[in-house]
Amino acid sequence: MKPTPFITFLLLLTQTAFAETWYVTGTGNDANNGKTLKTAFRSLQKAANLVNPGDVVLVGKGIYTNDNTGDGGAVVSVERSGKPNAWITWKALPGQRPEIHPIGWTGIQIRASYQVFEGLTVLGNNDSIKLEDAIADSKIAKANPYFNTNGICFDGRKAKPDAKPHHVVIRKCVVGKCAGGGITGLQIDYLTVEDCQVFNNAWFMRYAGSGITLLDNWAFDDAPGYHVVIQRNLVWNNKTQVPWDRTGKLSDGNGILLDVTDQPTATPGATNPNGDPVVTPGATNPNGDPIVTPPAAPKPEELKRPEWKGRALIANNVSAYNGGSGIHTFRTKHVDIINNTTYWNGQVVGYEELFANRSEDVVILNNIMVPKPGGKVTSNNRNTNVRWDYNLYPEAQQVVTGPHDLVADPQFVAAQTDLSKGNFRLAKGSKARDSGCDEIPQPTDIVGKTRPQQGARDRGAFEQ
Repeated sequence: MKPTPFITFLLLLTQTAFAETWYVTGTGNDANNGKTLKTAFRSLQKAANLVNPGDVVLVGKGIYTNDNTGDGGAVVSVERSGKPNAWITWKALPGQRPEIHPIGWTGIQIRASYQVFEGLTVLGNNDSIKLEDAIADSKIAKANPYFNTNGICFDGRKAKPDAKPHHVVIRKCVVGKCAGGGITGLQIDYLTVEDCQVFNNAWFMRYAGSGITLLDNWAFDDAPGYHVVIQRNLVWNNKTQVPWDRTGKLSDGNGILLDVTDQPTATPGATNPNGDPVVTPGATNPNGDPIVTPPAAPKPEELKRPEWKGRALIANNVSAYNGGSGIHTFRTKHVDIINNTTYWNGQVVGYEELFANRSEDVVILNNIMVPKPGGKVTSNNRNTNVRWDYNLYPEAQQVVTGPHDLVADPQFVAAQTDLSKGNFRLAKGSKARDSGCDEIPQPTDIVGKTRPQQGARDRGAFEQ
């Protein structure tokens, strides 16, 4: 028997009436009750253990860390879910900049649903790591989290098939200098990452991470519309310097990657853009060369992953100076890549600026792609149904082209390696201005300016 609208209203009113606001500050104490600024908790985990649907956690300035370096250790592990009409919100206090400094596997670990994280900063330990130490550690069978720390990770791998995390928003966060991945989603659905800065991540990990990555999306439902939205982010200088333990080669270090949403099969295939063979970590033959082994067959539970029929939007991002691609998809379906700017990527592994790889139903429109000297705009490997048009790049290429593409210098105002200081707006006279299309129109640009301002829409992340 379904509840009447009046009963539903009463349930919603009850949830709202009993919602709590919790406070965490750098001068707090976990012996406090956490219900006022003066009686704030000291640790984020204390709040995470108490939150209920509809609650808000306000985080004040301070450094938040922990000494848990064991398996799954995180500064805060969020295990308690909100509800569709009562999300749990984690938010920086107005005007304050709390910093999470992880030393274990993860800064913010999310294994729950209906969560919002806003205005938080996660800074890793890159500055204290030597590359030779990370390479030496990568040759040891058991990984040390110190060299593999992730910034924000949504992890559904240990959850039951009907309990994977979903409906999570990461907004206005800063994630940088993490030895592992920046923002990573594993077996989740309904994720939004917007207005974030993601930089200098994945430098020392053995797992071939990237700035923003989703892997093995696990469908929560088959509802139409966007299940994944990655928009208005600045993503730069994410790169790998330690060989991936599966191939013995440098791999990935991309700005933005959507990775493997197709169905797993009992016969394993390549799981990296180059289709590199898999090696046994730490094992060598008598000549000292890595031992190559066939890819492992998927586990039985992995074969149960439901088909992901949702759609993803990657829009209004600037992705530059990354070791791998600026933006790409691998074995992924149903993606719109619209109005992005990529610049001088492929710094380490030589991937192209923006491309689909072994993917299906991908729309690539209104983007600006500027390869590094000697780099390439795009590639096309075993794709099906790619719609490519209205893109701009500085040198002609014949891999994938559209009738309305432009070959021209976009004339950025001031490209810089630090995207927080650079200016990728379009100078007056740029051919990217007023020359985009209205297909899959984005209402605003990377800074919230209405599109279009005059005439047609601009190409790239900025509207002039």
